[in-house]
Amino acid sequence: MSPTVLHVTPYMAAEAGGPPVVVDRLARRARAHGYTAQVLTTASYTSDGGAALAQRMPAMALLPSQRAALTGIGRQSVVRAVDSADIVHLHTLWSPLVATAARAARRRGVPYILAMHGMLDPWSMEQKGLRKRIYWTLVERQVAEGATRLVYTTRLERERATGRLGHQAASAILPLGADAPPAPPLELAAEFFAGHPGLAGRPLLLFLGRLHPKKRPEALIAALPSLRAAHAQATAVFVGTGPSEAGLRAQAAAAGLGILDPQRNQTKHGSDAAVAFLGHLEGRTKWQALAAATLFALPSRQENFAIAVAEALRCGVPCLLTPEVAIADQVIAAGAGRPLDPADPVSSLAAQSAALLDCPAERAKAAAAATALAERAFTWPSCARATYALYDEILARNP
Repeated sequence: MSPTVLHVTPYMAAEAGGPPVVVDRLARRARAHGYTAQVLTTASYTSDGGAALAQRMPAMALLPSQRAALTGIGRQSVVRAVDSADIVHLHTLWSPLVATAARAARRRGVPYILAMHGMLDPWSMEQKGLRKRIYWTLVERQVAEGATRLVYTTRLERERATGRLGHQAASAILPLGADAPPAPPLELAAEFFAGHPGLAGRPLLLFLGRLHPKKRPEALIAALPSLRAAHAQATAVFVGTGPSEAGLRAQAAAAGLGILDPQRNQTKHGSDAAVAFLGHLEGRTKWQALAAATLFALPSRQENFAIAVAEALRCGVPCLLTPEVAIADQVIAAGAGRPLDPADPVSSLAAQSAALLDCPAERAKAAAAATALAERAFTWPSCARATYALYDEILARNP
């Protein structure tokens, strides 16, 4: 009988970002590595109470909320899920669901690993800092110290977390991956421009991800006036939703930058589209936007990996990244992108974008390097092989 791995994540909705993607891709590959995968999660970020999630992933235990894991039937569901597993893979911190599952695993002697997804990075710890420090002392330290392995996606993430842990915990570095595009990038780009003719023929600076202050999407809009002085049709394209969207729209309007209505390909607040908000895209439509991009920009304050960057690389799109994006050093070293100054992301974004737009040969060289790097270093099959090998190692020591 194959061993069972239980993935515990507080959310599985695509809008929630990276952890749901990681769980989905690892669970899909369980059988190929001799495992059965189950998922324990909640209906957070869904609008249908998680009905679509349950249909998509039948091997899922779904709670209505994280608080439901703390008492009564919800707590019993967590215990049953842990009891059915040979190993538990916990995803993220600051989660009552994850903490409850960790406690159940410790009491029953089920080994678990903890993937923190960057949540011990200094920037993350500063957000609601007092509350997190208290919760860490009361709850999360025990979760971390009870883990058989602490899992990081990069060496930089591990280095940033070491000070908070205060002890030399056993750890593993498991880089994440990116799916292969569903069609050749040129074909996907043609499909994108067929649906958005107002963006055809323009240099597109793409931001794909949650529109959140942590990721500094506002830097793209602030860089446009300077960039457009040399490249008049340069356009910022935002794919995603989040709390910063209203502010970004107001910022663009205040700067007199036209906003493209993607439904009608009409421009608001100006005669020329300089900014486009396409909302949350999934599947082929997301890949169309990636393939159509001239450059990909992520001026983030903190990213423990950034799957969207790996996806852009798979499409051969050069990336502009702050050092706080943990794979930025690999991207820059490979010649697949340019660095952004974290102290002045706006000026450096304008300058680096202009430099690549000014030199098509250099941009083509970076595009080729991007594809090569992604295919070499960031694939889900390689991530799954390393992850399931870790499970095997742990179970061999915990028969």
